[in-house]
Amino acid sequence: MEKFSPIPSQPLTGRTILVTRPREQAAEIVKLLEQLGATVELFPTIQIVPPSSWSGCDNAISRIETYDAIILTSQNAVEFFFGRMKEKKSEFHKTLSRKKIYVIGKKTEQSVRKFAIHTEPLPDEDDFGNIADSTHFAVVLSKEAISGRRFLFPKGNLAGATLPSTLREHGALVDEVVVYETTAPPTSDTERISRLIREREIDVLTFFSPSSFTNFLAVIPANELHRSVIAAIGNTTANTIQAAGLQAKIVAEQPTTSGLVAAIVKFYSESF
Repeated sequence: MEKFSPIPSQPLTGRTILVTRPREQAAEIVKLLEQLGATVELFPTIQIVPPSSWSGCDNAISRIETYDAIILTSQNAVEFFFGRMKEKKSEFHKTLSRKKIYVIGKKTEQSVRKFAIHTEPLPDEDDFGNIADSTHFAVVLSKEAISGRRFLFPKGNLAGATLPSTLREHGALVDEVVVYETTAPPTSDTERISRLIREREIDVLTFFSPSSFTNFLAVIPANELHRSVIAAIGNTTANTIQAAGLQAKIVAEQPTTSGLVAAIVKFYSESF
C-alpha cells in the first residue's frame, strides 16, 4: 500500500514570511503564521490616517436623515465614520439604528456589530458563486428596487469607482465621502528587507491591497522580486502585481486573512 507523508501540524516551520500590513492591523495574520511555525518579518507599506479634510463627511452627517442606507466596505470605514458620527451627533447610535446598513465582508460586519448596530443580510455570493467583493456586492444590490434611493458611501481615498457607478446606473443616488486615507509610511528598514529578499532569506511576500504592493515597489524595485514567491489576498491585488510584470503564485480563494494563510499552507503542503 502506498504511504503518504502527513502534513505537519506546523507546515510553515522554517519559512520566513514578509507581512506588509499596517502594524495596527497585522496582529491576526502574524499570530496565525507563527502558530503554523513561520517566522514573520513585518514591513508595513501603508498606513491608515484620518482624511486631510472632514468637510465632506461632516456635511453628510449633518443631513444623515436624508439617506436611505449606508454602505461600508471595510473595517477602516466603520471605525473612522462611526468615530466621526460619535463626535458630531449626540444620538449617533439611535440615528444609525434607523438606517439600513450594508456591509461587505465578515470583518466589516463584525466591526459594525461592535457598536451594537444591525446590518442587512450579507450578499455572500452572486449568481456565479463569487464571494462578495465591491463589484459583486454592487451587482447583487442593484437587483433590489434601488432607483431613487439615496445611499451614503463612506470610503477610503483609494476606493474604486465600480460600486457607486453600478448603483447609479440603476437609478440610485450615491454620495461618496472620504473618511480615511491610505498613505505610504516612513520606512527605515528598507535596506535590510531588500538584502533579505536578494539573499532569498524571505520565502513569501504577502500583499493585502493594490496600494500595499505599489508602495512596496516604490522602495524595493520589481527587478529584485522575480525569484520571490508572492502571495495576494485577492484577484484585484494579484492583477496589480501582474501589471508590474510579476506573478502572484499564491492567491487566496477567499479575500480574508485566514484565506491567505490557508493558501500559503496549501502552496507548501503540495510537496508533502
